This record gives sequence, structure tokens and C-alpha cells, in this order.
Amino acid sequence: MPAMRQQPERLVFIDETSVKTNLTRLRGRALHAVSGCAWTPRSGDGGRRHSSQGLIAPWVIKGAMDGNAFAAYNCDELVPELKPGTMVIIDNLATHRNVEAAKAIRAANCWSSTCRHTHLI
Repeated sequence: MPAMRQQPERLVFIDETSVKTNLTRLRGRALHAVSGCAWTPRSGDGGRRHSSQGLIAPWVIKGAMDGNAFAAYNCDELVPELKPGTMVIIDNLATHRNVEAAKAIRAANCWSSTCRHTHLI
């Protein structure tokens, strides 16, 4: 880990967020009415790099994130963005502890680690 302190651009943090659209206001101020909205939960995953690149490989799906969706995210979106030698730090969500996702990261000559404590400071 001391080498990563000297090269923070080699660190990528993975985190998930979700939105329940049925909790938003039905009426508001707008020029035109918006029709065809899907009032369903949406989940998103993304990697955050410590540099000017910011968010890499953003991905939004309809519904909740599960192990298969996270493995697909790693294979299709995240791994092509990684450079060899990158350390991917994943939070301690059970969905993120996926064997296929870890294999995809290792196949790209990168490492992955689970962040055990995610308490706010």
C-alpha cells in the first residue's frame, strides 16, 4: 500500500447508489409535462479515480444490483477502463463480493480489495 500513496492515480474506488423514483414529487414547475416515466428503482455503480479523471465506467440499471449484474458491470464497463497495476477498492456490500468480478479484475492484471470498515469520519 505505500506504493499506492505515491501513485494515487492507480487507485479506483467502486461504490453503488440507488434511487427510488416513486419517492419523487409528481408535480413541479416545468415548461412541458414529462410523460412515459418509469416509476421503478434504479441502481448505479461507478468507479472513482483519485485524479482529474473523476468518475470512470458509470453504469445504471433498472432495479436493484445483484451479483450477476455486478459481474457484468465489471466485465463490460470497468475492466476496459482499467490500466494494468490498478488497485480496485470495493465496499463491503455482499453483491460486490463476486467471484466472477474478481476474476475479471485479476485477468486485467489488476488487484481488488474489500474495504472492511465504511464508517464516516
